[in-house]
Amino acid sequence: MEQASSQSIDNAAAIDASTMNLLQKAGFFFFSVASLFLVLYGIFYILLPDTPAIPRYPPEMLFLIGLFAIGFLLASIIAELVWLEPVLLLAFLPIHLSDHITSMYSMCAFIIAIIELYRIDYFKTGGLAKIFLCFAYYALSIALVGTAFHVFFVEIAMPIIFIFLFFLYLLPVFKGKWQILIVRSRQTIHYKELNLTDRETDYLKECLHGSAFKEIAVNHHVSESTVRNTFAHIYHKFGVTDKAELLSKFADFDIID
Repeated sequence: MEQASSQSIDNAAAIDASTMNLLQKAGFFFFSVASLFLVLYGIFYILLPDTPAIPRYPPEMLFLIGLFAIGFLLASIIAELVWLEPVLLLAFLPIHLSDHITSMYSMCAFIIAIIELYRIDYFKTGGLAKIFLCFAYYALSIALVGTAFHVFFVEIAMPIIFIFLFFLYLLPVFKGKWQILIVRSRQTIHYKELNLTDRETDYLKECLHGSAFKEIAVNHHVSESTVRNTFAHIYHKFGVTDKAELLSKFADFDIID
């Protein structure tokens, strides 16, 4: 027990101060919303008991919302319990899916939970497997709730497909294998076509092969300032201002003698 407590404290300490501040503010916001809902519902239920416009929630639902409010409050004031916030949001998903299988509230809760788990470095190790489990949990919740309430299968399939596409979109963030490579064609040119002096050509060759100005100076038995002055002329000829722009200009070319 002491080891688990120590680990929670270490995890909380690892979160930077700005992230912790945002998470605790978010936790207090969710606590305030849930508490305000319970208070207003109680007031309307007492003052207007027979008004059909006010939905009637079962006691167990109100009890769950109260537990969520307490959990969010604890997460907002105790740093070691900040992980409780995304867990509560994920637990909230199936509850609102019973109202509508494509509930906006459930989707928002899921997205916020994923962002918060990412901010507390939950996906730092085993990121791809963990994010897959989160999305699988959401898809399974939709499937089970939709089946239990006899929702038309197309209405169940569409949000699951959307969740799958959302998962593919996030793969690069969580170090998946999904990559798009852009291959650019390379041109071959000769050094003699560059209209450089022999010295400028020699210096440019070495520069393009990764040599620093100091190395070029040593190789040619000149001062480093001489090399820099020579490159100033090279920059001018190619319309660039520094070495980085020069290298970028020749990045798509194969230069041969």
